[in-house]
Amino acid sequence: MKTDMTTTLTSALSGLQVGVNKARKAAGEVAKLTTGSDSVKDAVAPLLKLQEAETQVSATTDVVQVENDTLGRFVDESV
Repeated sequence: MKTDMTTTLTSALSGLQVGVNKARKAAGEVAKLTTGSDSVKDAVAPLLKLQEAETQVSATTDVVQVENDTLGRFVDESV
């Protein structure tokens, strides 16, 4: 059980790091844009990357919550 939990949390941490790094990179790209006419088109890709990063972090936190709930049930049943 401990190994499974450690593996899950390690994977979740990795997923969070990937999501946060992707968000940082995309936010940096948005910040570099100017207000020129092409900037709206140029902003689409980094804004989509920000949305992808949000989805990744959200999914990863869902994995951690499920693991937490599972562990909580296991503890409740053991006591």
